[in-house]
Amino acid sequence: MKKIWAIIAIPSLLAVAVFSVNNYQTGSQESIQGDWVAYSESKTVLPKTSSADSMKKILDVNAATSDKIAFTQNRATFFEGSPSPYQLHRKQKQISVNNHSYDYALKKGRDSLTLRISGEDEKWTTYYRVGSRLEKRKQDEIKIAEKEQNAALSELNKTWAKKADFIENTVKESLVGTWSGRFKATQTTALGVAWAPGMQTLTFDTENHITFHASSDDLTNFDIQAITNAYASYQINGILGLAPSDHIPTDPEKLLSIIRSLSNEELFSRIKLISFSYDVTTSAGTISQDVTLLGLSYKDGKLSFDAPLVITQCGDEGVQLSGETTKVVPIT
Repeated sequence: MKKIWAIIAIPSLLAVAVFSVNNYQTGSQESIQGDWVAYSESKTVLPKTSSADSMKKILDVNAATSDKIAFTQNRATFFEGSPSPYQLHRKQKQISVNNHSYDYALKKGRDSLTLRISGEDEKWTTYYRVGSRLEKRKQDEIKIAEKEQNAALSELNKTWAKKADFIENTVKESLVGTWSGRFKATQTTALGVAWAPGMQTLTFDTENHITFHASSDDLTNFDIQAITNAYASYQINGILGLAPSDHIPTDPEKLLSIIRSLSNEELFSRIKLISFSYDVTTSAGTISQDVTLLGLSYKDGKLSFDAPLVITQCGDEGVQLSGETTKVVPIT
């Protein structure tokens, strides 16, 4: 009787063991299935581009970004790629996909998945199961952090915006009048036409309107048109007393102290070059102009510049006009 029970029991135990292993492996596979998302941290940075908006900020907040991965029973989607077969190695705690191997760990009720490239001493990236409490908690943390960062920059950027508005308005006032010079026209596209050099006159009025005439380019001539998207750009490093290659500190309080201490005279003495950019919409399309001011001097509430005014114009017709101009003194 004992032998019979032994014969029956051994296969049964083996079957249970095989079932348990398979069930454990299947459970591991199932636990990783679903959509996962990782979030970067928001950072205080310098504005990356020169534009009417960015020049009014000395520091900005780069919002947090997200990266998604997904697993089904037999396919994984990594970094916005195409779904690919993968293997889950439970003992080695590794995932193989697209000839890459990743160490992994499931944590916190299997709603947190950490990954890193196998064999490399790099920081683990934490992914949260989409829709889980952990993911929602992380989103709340990011929102609070970004709100605090923006609040810390608020006073700095408000103070700087006033300085930037002052610089821009002072530049506009200094440009009022008529400027004239000899320009050359350069073809910028295959369809553009390069006109012969000729005289150009540009008149700024006090109401943000300009009149432009170039003898070499009839298509881009216009009278009394409003300027849009106007802004003055310059090296902020110099204004802060730094060399062009110096890293601008991201400490709002330190920058605020520097900016508040600058007089208008000192402000312009530290600016070596200003480029005033704007657009004009005419019947020929949108024309972009850049006016470059060098040799700046601010005294008695007036901005002057010793070097000729350099103007560059690009229109939709594939032509760029450029040259130096001097102010036309009215005959009295």
